[in-house]
Amino acid sequence: MWQYIARRLLQTIPTIIGVSIVITLVFRLAPGDFLTSNMKITDERKAELRELYGLNKPIPQYYLNWVKNIAHGDLGDSMKFKSPVTTVIKTYMWNSFYLALVALIFSYLIALLVGVLSATKQYSWFDSIVTVLVLAAMSLPSFFIGLLMIKWFSIDLKWLPVGGMTTTGSNFTGIKHLLDVGKHMILPATVLTMLSVGSLTRYFRTSMIEVVRQDYVRTARAKGLKERVVIFKHALRNALLPVITLLGLELPGLFAGAIILEKIFAWPGIGRINLDAIGVRDYPLLMGFTMFLAILTIIGNLLADVFYAAADPRIRLD
Repeated sequence: MWQYIARRLLQTIPTIIGVSIVITLVFRLAPGDFLTSNMKITDERKAELRELYGLNKPIPQYYLNWVKNIAHGDLGDSMKFKSPVTTVIKTYMWNSFYLALVALIFSYLIALLVGVLSATKQYSWFDSIVTVLVLAAMSLPSFFIGLLMIKWFSIDLKWLPVGGMTTTGSNFTGIKHLLDVGKHMILPATVLTMLSVGSLTRYFRTSMIEVVRQDYVRTARAKGLKERVVIFKHALRNALLPVITLLGLELPGLFAGAIILEKIFAWPGIGRINLDAIGVRDYPLLMGFTMFLAILTIIGNLLADVFYAAADPRIRLD
């Protein structure tokens, strides 16, 4: 196992190098930069800032300097926020993480329960209703669902706040602060759950249908075991194995943020910050965060392989 992990880590080195090259080329070859669109800065000051940030250097030299700084934990400086990229990421990333984690937990719980029931009642009225609801949830765009939720529950019923992460001007601490954040999180977390639970439900349903047709499930039923024991003790355990792969790949998504929803609900997450960075061409921030997500994706793939092998004794990592 440890030899496999060490070998995979070594294999990620050329992948990370390739990703860093692509990121540099994409953003350096993009037209304009943060200084180009800023009319308040004189040409002389722009030249000084380009020299300071290395924007006037050739791409190979800029790439080598950027990679050397990354090796020392320095992702550069954000031009929009006038602070290091690592500081900006740390400030807003966890807000997105908390929101995505809550949505992830509820998505998997709902999808697991509904998917298993739908598979055991295949072609029934329950399965048909679930299929319609799943397709509807997958078809509606996030901004439409988000705006609809705001109108119903914030404007019409006035049950929940329109947006933000905390109440404006509040000085809550402790439990009151958590309750305030939780109240603001209900709508965006609900929309995120609705958007992801559809595909997950179909995935759980398909995996469960394949498992219940296996010989060992028929054998368990032939022994006279209760259907509940057959489904949840024998079939479900094997049906969940592919889900481990999905959980590993969810790692970058937890930190990436939901760009559209964070903008609609004014949630101070990293997705919204990146959208603002795109608008002003804050390429150092975009490059640093993209590189951060690329590394998380590689780590997520590695964790998925390791967890899958740990859960299934038939898998050997050589």
